[in-house]
Amino acid sequence: MLPSDKIDKAFKAIVEEAEKLTKKDLPNKVQKRLNKIISIAKHQSDVRGLKGGCCHPGHGEKSCK
Repeated sequence: MLPSDKIDKAFKAIVEEAEKLTKKDLPNKVQKRLNKIISIAKHQSDVRGLKGGCCHPGHGEKSCK
């Protein structure tokens, strides 16, 4: 399994490449799918960057382990 920091970099690379594609003239359906990919990849990158913190505000720390 890859260390969390390498996975974080991979998700950031996905975001970067998907954002480049959103600047092209693509059908609306494709744009929506790219935005969904960007959203998921950013969330995963944020979660991995927490380094053991809780990703769900308001939940007890026990529920996120």
